[in-house]
Amino acid sequence: MTAEYLRGLLTAYQVLEPRDELAVRLVRHLERTVARHPEHGALLRAYVRWSLLPRAKRHQAARAGGVKHRIRWAYTRINQAAELLTTTAGHGLTIATLDQGRLDAWLAAKPGTRYEARDFIVWAHRRHHARDLLVPHRPKADPVGLDEDSHWDLLHQCLTDTRLDLDVRAAGAILLLFGQHLTRIAALPTTAVTTLDGTMFLTLGRTPIPLPPHPGRPPHHPRRPPRSPGLGREHQRRLAVPRPPSRRPHLRRRPQPPPAPSPTGPPGPPPW
Repeated sequence: MTAEYLRGLLTAYQVLEPRDELAVRLVRHLERTVARHPEHGALLRAYVRWSLLPRAKRHQAARAGGVKHRIRWAYTRINQAAELLTTTAGHGLTIATLDQGRLDAWLAAKPGTRYEARDFIVWAHRRHHARDLLVPHRPKADPVGLDEDSHWDLLHQCLTDTRLDLDVRAAGAILLLFGQHLTRIAALPTTAVTTLDGTMFLTLGRTPIPLPPHPGRPPHHPRRPPRSPGLGREHQRRLAVPRPPSRRPHLRRRPQPPPAPSPTGPPGPPPW
């Protein structure tokens, strides 16, 4: 049982007062890092106090939850800033005399995590502690997509395979049909699915999206609206109401031509 878990448990039962866990954890990690690198303490404290901690709090307030992710995000930047300062000092340089070539060599040694030092280098340049150095954003791996046949096979499995849990099938179908992130799918409320006139709608943002009918059910046809009250044909006939003219004159019955004469000649006079 860790100290953080125990404190969270005692806070939930109101034994301890709640605290700003994000600020406490960041300051604690900062002090541990400064204890290992005391020569860089002033620069690291200024970076955390005036840049890293305020932005972490703003992000935490804008996106409720996920405090552990925000703490790891800040830990990584503190560690990379300390490593960069230590490596620079090992070469007889300071952050103010660091040039682009040495920085590129340092980034290329461990490209997986050292690109996170970009945040510290940008802050140092804006506070006139470093030169205008270029650090690209962390490269992302090329996404690996599904081919069309695999895509439809998985969607068919989500729709028909009753061995899977219903929530798994629903999340998989939304992912394959609409390309939503799993974190957003997991946060969907039950009110996201509504029914209107026999048609189901899914609301992912602000606009409801009509869903296709169930494969085993016929499509829904809305009922024909009731006829407006008025006189039926039987009442019109009894009251001798004249029939209105046709609205389609070209469909009126045309007069029939007279019968053609008989091929044997005109008929003779009637017998007396």
